[in-house]
Amino acid sequence: MSQSVVALEQAEIQALADLYHAAGPSVVADCGLSVREVGDAVLIAATRFDVLALNRLVGLGLRSSPSDAALADAMSAIEQTGSPRCFVQVAPTGASDGLGVRLERLGLRQYNNWMRLWRSLDDLPRPSDSSETLLDVRRIGSAHADVFGSLVATAFDYPPALAPITSQTIGRPHWHHYLAFEGDTPIASAAMYVAGSAAWFGLAATDVAYRKRGAQHALIVRRLQDAADAGCTWVSVETAEDTVTRDAPSFRNLRRLGFEVAYKRPNYLWVKAAPAH
Repeated sequence: MSQSVVALEQAEIQALADLYHAAGPSVVADCGLSVREVGDAVLIAATRFDVLALNRLVGLGLRSSPSDAALADAMSAIEQTGSPRCFVQVAPTGASDGLGVRLERLGLRQYNNWMRLWRSLDDLPRPSDSSETLLDVRRIGSAHADVFGSLVATAFDYPPALAPITSQTIGRPHWHHYLAFEGDTPIASAAMYVAGSAAWFGLAATDVAYRKRGAQHALIVRRLQDAADAGCTWVSVETAEDTVTRDAPSFRNLRRLGFEVAYKRPNYLWVKAAPAH
């Protein structure tokens, strides 16, 4: 792997932080949004909804091993958000060695793993001659913000109030947003955040009625080309782990298009303690 773990994680941290910083006052109030630095890590929260992807601490132990006091401060910061549950994501670096054991001693448990994949922008794939060539992939602006947000929220089974979180960065610097259309119907979404030589892919979702038609394949191919055109040299993305008990079509899509597995990142689950009686 030619990209360091720190570089791969930092691309996502920048995107997530900007996603939350972009929120307007009404979205912040409706969703209980907050974002703050906790040592070297970033803590994002959407406290009104128990959605783990939107409540997580990213970057803990990324550059340096946290002291016991720093670890206690991080747990306190999570509690102060008011979130019922939160992921603490631990990337495999020398500084994070033993961090999982320390988190378990504090009452957290490993919940699952998400996979980090990356790809250089050499030898870009071309659109294939299969069904995705019948789709129209468009980079969108604010006129499609409501459609984009609604599609993401529905595909991930999020409450409708969370839809603006995913669309509020449309038109913001560094962001590129896309929809795949079948005829006049928008059926799939995706986004890209450009940070210097790196690009981060996220917010990929497909309407359940239109899955397995090549929409995400087409959206990945388009973003790879746009990332190269923007001067990036590599891209990163995270996805669910593909296991015998959990199907992860996104993982397989990315692998077919030349993405390599960088590492497996465990998610440790923090749960708000019940009030004492």
